[in-house]
Amino acid sequence: MSPSAGAFWWLFLMATLTLVVILTAFAAALIIYQRRFLQMHRTFADNLLAAHEEERAWVAREVHDDALQRVAMLVHELDEWPGPGAAPANAVSDRVAALREEIEDLGVMLRRIAHRMHPALIDHAGLVPALQSLAMDVTRASGIRVEVTDQSQPDGASAPPAGERSLLVYRIAQEALRNVVKHAGVAQCDMLVALSAASIELRVTDQGKGFVADDSAKGRGLGLIGMAERARLADGRLEVWSRPGNGTTVRALIPRQAH
Repeated sequence: MSPSAGAFWWLFLMATLTLVVILTAFAAALIIYQRRFLQMHRTFADNLLAAHEEERAWVAREVHDDALQRVAMLVHELDEWPGPGAAPANAVSDRVAALREEIEDLGVMLRRIAHRMHPALIDHAGLVPALQSLAMDVTRASGIRVEVTDQSQPDGASAPPAGERSLLVYRIAQEALRNVVKHAGVAQCDMLVALSAASIELRVTDQGKGFVADDSAKGRGLGLIGMAERARLADGRLEVWSRPGNGTTVRALIPRQAH
């Protein structure tokens, strides 16, 4: 074999080995990525299932501990109702008023459960009023004042977004406010909503504890992952800015129409 042929052979062998090494490294990286991807989705599915079970447990507790107790009380009151002429008219009137008040409280509680499961206000009044109502509910429940700013453009406000997209944005706002209540440690936060002809923008900002945004999926669990997944399913995006001690901003940008 001539020296030139030998050099060519070694060059070919080295190139082949290099290609094999590159392909092996690429295959290994692909396998690692697939495993991490599957693990991430498995974790997300497990957390989502846990969240659904927690929601069902909340409804069960509300119905069992509140609604059913109220119904039992009403039944007891009716069983103890005095017969005709057995009590003065003013006493009967007071008992009727008390029963009426109890029934009204029961109605409020049942509406709260129904609203949590599906906010009907979106269908009746639109996204912005539904978000304003959500802010008031959060304030009543937690004491945290939620300031809502509507920066919708005229062309966006005049044409309500599709119901499923409004509900998606509402759920993102719901989760963002839940994170504020649980983690931020503030007395006030701000929520901005802006409807345009092309998109729906939502921003929830607090000046609270903050966190390391790079570790948000680990530190905040299902909340941020679920919000990002909702945005992704609507061809939108979710952005989170946060630093320890400098508050948090969650911004969702959702197109009005599917791409």
